[in-house]
This record gives sequence, structure tokens and C-alpha cells, in this order.
Amino acid sequence: MRVPHVPQRYVLPPSQRPNLTLDLTTTLPIIDLSTLHHASQRSLTLDTIQGACKELGFFQVVNHCIPLPVIHDALAAATEFFNLSLEEKMSLLSDNVHNPVRYGTSLNHASDKVHYWRDFIKHYSHPISDWIHLWPSNPPSYK
Repeated sequence: MRVPHVPQRYVLPPSQRPNLTLDLTTTLPIIDLSTLHHASQRSLTLDTIQGACKELGFFQVVNHCIPLPVIHDALAAATEFFNLSLEEKMSLLSDNVHNPVRYGTSLNHASDKVHYWRDFIKHYSHPISDWIHLWPSNPPSYK
């Protein structure tokens, strides 16, 4: 389905939009997570993460110890989930932010004046043994 323009319910009022200027000299912050294990560097690393979140909104993580195949499998499972039919995803729809598993398109679709142009799946995962039985069973690779 083609949308000729962004629907008004997805447009933030000017007062709520970020005041961004294009700076071609800005570089993506790279955060080395291995430094979190060193007491002398932990505070500086956390400050760097906080600064990156405030200033740019995102950053690259290195030395996170997650094997590349695990990352690829997680991205593939997420892609499969979001490619499911809308009907199947809607079975997990909830406005209750406390549900341990929920699909949605906005933070609280029932009360938000402006909606976010996104889909998300949120689920609890720690410890995984307490929550995995609640995760979506389709696609099978999700669990």
C-alpha cells in the first residue's frame, strides 16, 4: 500500500520536534563495552553512553561479546516476525505497557495524540527461562 503523504496523526507539532542541524563533521560514537568490566573506566564509559544518547540518539557498540551468528539469527527472526500477516501480529496487540509480551505501533495508541511510525515487539527476557514460554511461537525461529 502506497501512502502519498505522512498522515497528520504521525506528525509532531514543531514545538516537540528535535532541533537538528546537519553537521558533516559529526562522527558516530563508538562505545567499547569491554571497559564496563574495569572499575577505573566504568564511570567514563557510562558517561560516554549517556552523552551519545543525549547528543545523537544512537551509537555503535564494540567488544560486546555477542557472536556474529547470534546477531544474524536475531535479525533474521525479527525480520520474519515483522513479515508475518498483520492479523497474526495483532494477536499480540496491547496498550498495556506492563504486558510481558506485546506488539504495538505507538507507546500508547489509545491515548497518544501523535503516533510513532513504527511497529515493535516487546517482551521480557531476563531470566529467559521465566519468559520464553510467552514469546511468539511464530515464526518458529523466534524462540
